[in-house]
Amino acid sequence: MWDVLVVGGGPSGLSAALFLARAGLKTLVLDGGRSQVLQVSRVPNYPGLLDEPSGEELLARLKAHAERYGAEVRPGVVKGVRDLGGVFEVETEEGVVEAERLLLCTHKDPTLPSLLGLSRKGTFIDTDEGGRTSYPRVYAAGVARGKVPGHAIVSAGDGAYVAVQLISDLRGEPYKDHAK
Repeated sequence: MWDVLVVGGGPSGLSAALFLARAGLKTLVLDGGRSQVLQVSRVPNYPGLLDEPSGEELLARLKAHAERYGAEVRPGVVKGVRDLGGVFEVETEEGVVEAERLLLCTHKDPTLPSLLGLSRKGTFIDTDEGGRTSYPRVYAAGVARGKVPGHAIVSAGDGAYVAVQLISDLRGEPYKDHAK
């Protein structure tokens, strides 16, 4: 059983996974391989990356960073979800995954929000400032919640922000992630 299932392996999902795993949460990312950044031949405006990697290279780096702290990243597309009362049972092509919380980083894909009956604003998932959706234990980040434009660095930042909110909610106090 996973503490958090992150659905979406783009910048917001992988950045969130990094923060969640660093906080000690057992974190799985399901990556459907459809991140918008895969269409980019180079990313010239990601701070700290002077070599201007391709979108594919950027995702590989973000994935390696999240995995370094214990997140697991698997290919997968969600086909169904059930709330079993405190645990979500998520059906994928590869089998069933159980998680206590979901973080949706699914761009504008309506599948999972529709399965959960989430409140929406047009094509986006309706959230509060902290990424909390209308469904308990379900969060959304990045373009999925319509709070950020489709830029890798902004989406990554929103993924980190929502992950920190999720961790703070879970612990009942503000979470700070600093190297010691």
